[in-house]
Amino acid sequence: MLKPNLNLSLFGLDETNLSYLNERTIVIRKWNWDYQVAHDFQRNCLKALEEMPRLRVLICCNHPRVLTNGRGLQRPRKGEVLELKEFRATDHILPFPLHQIERGGGLTFHHPGQFIFYPIIKLNPNALSLSRMTNEIFDYSAEILHDWGIKDISHTHKLMGLWHGEKKLASLGIAIEKLTTFHGMALNLHKDEEMKRAMSSINPCGLSSDIYIAANELISLPANALDKFTDEFLKKVEYGWQ
Repeated sequence: MLKPNLNLSLFGLDETNLSYLNERTIVIRKWNWDYQVAHDFQRNCLKALEEMPRLRVLICCNHPRVLTNGRGLQRPRKGEVLELKEFRATDHILPFPLHQIERGGGLTFHHPGQFIFYPIIKLNPNALSLSRMTNEIFDYSAEILHDWGIKDISHTHKLMGLWHGEKKLASLGIAIEKLTTFHGMALNLHKDEEMKRAMSSINPCGLSSDIYIAANELISLPANALDKFTDEFLKKVEYGWQ
């Protein structure tokens, strides 16, 4: 069993936030976690993986309302046209904190109604490549939501994300340092009215805010949906990412 010193107390965590998926995979579960503290913890995990490259840290969390801006909008493939609007912070008076971060993608949003998954994993093209990881994060999420009653979920849209028709349920942006991933996916389980109003003029991921939807706008979610989704998601990861 790999047991790194992750200095939990420095990041508002304790042993109740930690569990093991298997002998090499640690799970951190923390709700309403300050974004900057969670980001600092991800960086702490990157250092731990330098010493223990077999270690995996899977973070399941959400954040108070916050905006994050990545390294740039998705670029079109050859012959493709993507009508995306660039975000410029100087053009807006923002109602929530904004963090400039390392992941790919443009502006996105977080709030307590989301399920957020940050995998801190050393990539291996023969075992768990980046393309396999991103596809399976979406696949596992889609399978759970399908079982809950949302049909026609896909991640084959020309724009990165988890889509229900032309409505976007989840965004994903990964950063990689020394072949190790951090940042990840934000899936909208519960609609957040205050964030929805704020998004009306800021074009998350370059898109109209009307494109975004939450699972509870499509179905009645089960009780304790966030914990239930997390439990089911981690079961799929445990089976799939040996």
